Amino acid sequence: MTYTAVRSGFTGPSAHIGGSSDYHIDLKLNESLPIAQRVNALDALARQYKSIGREIEFSNQNVAGARWNPEAGLADKVDLLNRAAGAHAPRPGWQSVDFYVPFAGKSRFDPGAVEGASIYVPAVAGGKVRRGSGGDYGYFSEALSPSGEVLFRVGHGDVRRPEDSTEVAVAGGAVPPSKEEGAESGAPGSKDFLEAAIGTILADAVAGGKLKPPGMPEVKKKDIDENGITRDELYKLQQIKNLQTREQERERIERQGLNQFLSAVDAAKTQMAKASALAQQSFRAPGTTV
Repeated sequence: MTYTAVRSGFTGPSAHIGGSSDYHIDLKLNESLPIAQRVNALDALARQYKSIGREIEFSNQNVAGARWNPEAGLADKVDLLNRAAGAHAPRPGWQSVDFYVPFAGKSRFDPGAVEGASIYVPAVAGGKVRRGSGGDYGYFSEALSPSGEVLFRVGHGDVRRPEDSTEVAVAGGAVPPSKEEGAESGAPGSKDFLEAAIGTILADAVAGGKLKPPGMPEVKKKDIDENGITRDELYKLQQIKNLQTREQERERIERQGLNQFLSAVDAAKTQMAKASALAQQSFRAPGTTV
């Protein structure tokens, strides 16, 4: 069975996601699916997140900090999935896992790494995605098989930022390659788009597309959505790039300062050597007539 990741909301603070920890995601996988299919579903999510510069980082006890690697061996992935589900409160008939999706190279504790991130649900060709909100699950989605069986649920999305449609049909037939796969084959991928976008545009919002920081040009919604990247994610990528630039500048200044210090030490040594030589020339042995 082939899965494709369908965006279904955004992470948010506890008060707007039905409670629990800020900006985390809860995924439930139907245990009627073979374990290998559940692994494939997580692989599809991980590849989609990778295409927008993010990674799945588990948070429950015993697996906290572990990240899902779609390129790992099946046995390793099965072990991680089972441990992550075992650390979650049991839900009969479901494997439930909690995770965050920080930017690669960042942890869930880094400011700006997980706030307002896209949430995806693994969907099946010929099936559909059904969405809603309420209770202690915040904004949530269910992925149904062509026969109507609920295969996956994802929740704790921000209720203030729902998707436009409450139900989406998933096209049948082959699922197009992800942006990450396209990039590996030499075609323009999302990494190329991000590099170009960061250099030419800035996001126009930091909270649901409604607030515009000073000096930021307007970016049309379609310009972001067509490439699978949200305003929040693009803005945060720009923040990370700015931070990296500042860190590089700080390191340059520190190196420059060190070089100046070493040059001063060398100059002082030279002066001391000259003074010592002059002192030796002026020195006369005892009894010498001046």
